[in-house]
Amino acid sequence: MAETSTKKHLSVTVYYLLIAMGMGWPALIATGRLLSLWKTGNTLSPLSLAAIHTLVLGSMMTIAFGVLYQIVPIAFQAPPVARHVLYWHLPIHLLSVILMVIGFLHSRFLWVGIGGSMLLIAAGVYFAFVLQSYRKARNKTPVHRSLTIPFVSLLLVILVGIFQAFVPQDVTQSVVMTHVLLGGLAFWGGLVLVLSYKLFPMFIISHGYKASLVRTASLYFSGVALWLVKEWLPSQAWTPLDMAVTILILYGLISFVVDMIAVVRARKRQRIVLPLYDAMVATATIVIAQVWILALLWLHDTTSIVYAVYLFAFGGLIPLMFAYMQKIVPFLWFEYRFSKRPERKTAPLIDDMVPKRPAQTGFIIYYIGVLLGLTYLIFAPSRVRPHAAGAGSSAAAGAGAGSAVSTAGLTMTPTYLSWLSAVCLTIGSFVLFLALQHVLTIGGKRPNDDAA
Repeated sequence: MAETSTKKHLSVTVYYLLIAMGMGWPALIATGRLLSLWKTGNTLSPLSLAAIHTLVLGSMMTIAFGVLYQIVPIAFQAPPVARHVLYWHLPIHLLSVILMVIGFLHSRFLWVGIGGSMLLIAAGVYFAFVLQSYRKARNKTPVHRSLTIPFVSLLLVILVGIFQAFVPQDVTQSVVMTHVLLGGLAFWGGLVLVLSYKLFPMFIISHGYKASLVRTASLYFSGVALWLVKEWLPSQAWTPLDMAVTILILYGLISFVVDMIAVVRARKRQRIVLPLYDAMVATATIVIAQVWILALLWLHDTTSIVYAVYLFAFGGLIPLMFAYMQKIVPFLWFEYRFSKRPERKTAPLIDDMVPKRPAQTGFIIYYIGVLLGLTYLIFAPSRVRPHAAGAGSSAAAGAGAGSAVSTAGLTMTPTYLSWLSAVCLTIGSFVLFLALQHVLTIGGKRPNDDAA
């Protein structure tokens, strides 16, 4: 009998990735209403909190869990993570996010706290299984060691979020900023920075380059740590600590850019496939957005921070995940459907599995949505209309940062531009989802290896 693959099941990662994309659609379409709120600085309304946590926890975090599930065994030559993790972790994770979202929408912070506690427990047990594989890795590179920082940051940001939900009356601006910095820069920014040193060279097929993750991570994470300390010190117009934060993170980002350029120059083949161009655009956007945030820190411009954060999340993090999916999903399907099977000789190349035209069309539509949204935030005329006092701001006040909304008593009116942006974001994501789903139809159903 011909030698066949022993892999009987489709990778767990594929389930995480595709379900996560669907979870993000309600949050993306909700930005049509939210952009008008964010433009006025109201980021803590019930709808805003619900949409942000749906996108961050329901979509982006689910993608991160799926990628980490597969990256640890493959990239670091470690034992595979148990498959039963999928059967209990993914449902509990999604249920906890849904409970949190319902709690935000109805301003029931007890529900949010219960959902957050479920999320923490499920994530903790999930990481326990991942760490079992992590410790047995044979290829303990700097990436392997540095991933500990984002892991710890994730658990801390969930703990801070649970605290805010259970005791909203004790939440201060420092607590809110700690939650934001731990999640935005320490976890998401750090995870992108660290994993880029593994994924980018692996996907672009690059060897022999000179790069130092230790240098980059030391600068970047030290800057983030100092920023966290700064948020708990008495507020001042300008301090040497602000300068230290700016210099450390900026030099960390410069070091990262220099290293990624070295990776590109050392590639073993001249042709760069389209998903990697997408990844480079998204990574550059993440760096630009963080530099923008640092510039606003330097200028103490808190009103414009939402523009940079929007670019960081919607223009950088999300499309970067979409780009890497175009490499990860075909690879995992090839391993499941064709690896070591006789028909592998007629199988398409991994880079050709994702239909290029739909995938790139989805990316273009998505980025049009990002540009429209950013244009609305920055340039839309501030036509405002009064709203009922306290409407939509009670939850924000309970979260410790609703005063700016209640004192203004004003809200932007959504326009066709904000809704067009939301529609483009959602359609672009959906088209890319269809392109990735098409990969799972290539070659048809996997033959039964037990058949004679």
